[in-house]
Amino acid sequence: MPTETTEAVPGWLEEPVELAPLVSLVEGADGHPLLFNAANGVYVRLSRTGAHVVPLLDGSRTGTALLAAASRSRGPDGVRDRSPDLLCFLNDLQSAGVLSAPPEPYRGIKLLVSHLMRLSPEFRIPARLLNRLLEPPARIVTRFSRTVATLAVLLAAAAVTAIARALTAPDPFGFGGPPWLVIGAAFLVQAAVHESAHALVCQALGVPVREAGIKLAMMLVPLTFVDRTDAYRVRSRAARAALALAGPVVDVTAAGLTSLLIVTDPARFGDLHWLLGLQLLLACNNLNPLLPVTDGHHALEAALGEINLRHRAFTYLGHLLFRIPLSSAHRTFSASRRGMYVAYGVISAVYVVLVLTLIASNYFALIGAATG
Repeated sequence: MPTETTEAVPGWLEEPVELAPLVSLVEGADGHPLLFNAANGVYVRLSRTGAHVVPLLDGSRTGTALLAAASRSRGPDGVRDRSPDLLCFLNDLQSAGVLSAPPEPYRGIKLLVSHLMRLSPEFRIPARLLNRLLEPPARIVTRFSRTVATLAVLLAAAAVTAIARALTAPDPFGFGGPPWLVIGAAFLVQAAVHESAHALVCQALGVPVREAGIKLAMMLVPLTFVDRTDAYRVRSRAARAALALAGPVVDVTAAGLTSLLIVTDPARFGDLHWLLGLQLLLACNNLNPLLPVTDGHHALEAALGEINLRHRAFTYLGHLLFRIPLSSAHRTFSASRRGMYVAYGVISAVYVVLVLTLIASNYFALIGAATG
């Protein structure tokens, strides 16, 4: 039966529509419904309305039959055509790879980005081994969670005090060159402890990490990582914020230890000012909520009850500025939620433009100085 949709109905909707094998409906962050694809470990957030539609995707109906039923859907506002919203929802699910109909292959810029992302050689630590090592301390964290959280806050406060002392103390002499060997070793240990802190909190929350290790992003930048994707299953905002901030607490504490050495014996440890400066730069960048994939960004998401805040904000801005079609999820958001996306998106975009402008001006200044 034809529908009233103005969008083109793809051919795959002529066939019965069902979820892909190993895809299930789960309840995650803040009680939001999520589709979990066990085949690739991907989560897809749904609206409440979308969660009610999912049970209908059991393979007993074709997509066109579902659209036909939606065209005469009865709701609190009476009978109206909801087939355009359903078509958008089904297309989104297909693109996310959670339906039996495979998603369209990447083309153009998306294909290029996917190839670039593969240029990241990795050394992985088996998750089973890591989680086994973390299980005993995780039990302690689970049993005494409030005490551990209080100690972490006190430790961070003490570290900030030591950092302030080190930064305000007079320099006893002019420093030499950076002690690169010490800096490299310190950052290696700090990065390992940072990621272990994330993994420890994951274990304590009942969502063990999938893997951990070191990767060479874009064949250039070495990065340590833990895969904590299953944290989407943690319902509590406070717990997800604690998970995001566990690593930064380690970074601030490490900077505090460096500061303590400097304050205790400035003559001997004066050159550690180089290490302290880099530690503070790393901590500030990692806590910056305006940058993508930082712990500060994840903590802000947790506080706001959001998932993929930056992506959703820029998608909505793209709709307002360039009339890019919205996904089915964006169409269900309240006016206040959309206003938050606009505010965050604008502030984040302005910040990125300012940073890029500063970098470009310094770059051209160096070129000008070099060329006389």
